[in-house]
Amino acid sequence: MCIYLPDDLRRLNHSMYRTFLKEPRLHTKDATVKCGASRNTIAKYWKEGLEKEKFFPPQLRLNMYKNRKEYIYLIQSDSAHKLYSHFQKNPDVIYISYTSGKFDLLLQTSKPLDILPDRTVLHGSRGNYIFPSLTDCSYENALDRMEATLEKEQMPSKIPVEYPDEPQEKGSPHYGWMIYPYIKYDLRTGFTPITKKLHISFESFYKGINYLMNVSTVLLPYYPLGFRLYSQYFLVFWSDYEKFLCKFLGCLPCHTSITKVNNEALVMLVSIQKGETFSERLFHLFFKMVDIGLIDHFWSSKPVYYWRPDLP
Repeated sequence: MCIYLPDDLRRLNHSMYRTFLKEPRLHTKDATVKCGASRNTIAKYWKEGLEKEKFFPPQLRLNMYKNRKEYIYLIQSDSAHKLYSHFQKNPDVIYISYTSGKFDLLLQTSKPLDILPDRTVLHGSRGNYIFPSLTDCSYENALDRMEATLEKEQMPSKIPVEYPDEPQEKGSPHYGWMIYPYIKYDLRTGFTPITKKLHISFESFYKGINYLMNVSTVLLPYYPLGFRLYSQYFLVFWSDYEKFLCKFLGCLPCHTSITKVNNEALVMLVSIQKGETFSERLFHLFFKMVDIGLIDHFWSSKPVYYWRPDLP
């Protein structure tokens, strides 16, 4: 097994990120050719990357269709901590983040709320998630490239939000929804404990996997320096240059999550490397984009902590 120098390890980590994003259930022995390393080396550094939170396991986020929508609410409140506790009891809540900034709560649900909370500043059904493919570069080089793109003329480019009929079934939706809670946050979970708990066969498990992969988007959160060396921000953009904005933020070398809410604004979760002046540089780029008309206006809030329902 090789001992990797820092640059070699960075390249290996990025290769594993690309490989397991494309084939999330690929066995480590089958990743050797794709990653250019031995089975033991891949197993070692994948495990180490998970422990140091350079990687999180490959995951699923459902695509949106006529028969299935999720909803996002951005709420200002002087009693956000009470609302946070209140919504934890709502069975339709998928995710809550207590934040500090323009809004105090970000709430995601599987059904519309019966009563809209006071001072809800943005709400509506979401579009499909966009997870830009990450390049292998330093944060500083990424900002340099982003700065250079602002010197070029851009064309308006909206992202349409559509809710089509669900695609023709692959696999089995019955088994798909049975196993979904067990693999949503880790697509590499072994099938044996799940099949035993649910009393289903190996074949049924993979029928469920095939269905879910056909109606979902796969993500693999990747933080080259480790999650704790980045700060997270929720950013909300109103712009006529939405496709450009997605490509622009996609230059960053760490995980970015993007969706469109109410067919109106892009809601993003962006990671900024701590230290240096990276936060200042990135926000100055946003201010410049406002000045030159690429952004109408934007909001930011910093997540403080979050909650999601317990896994079964």
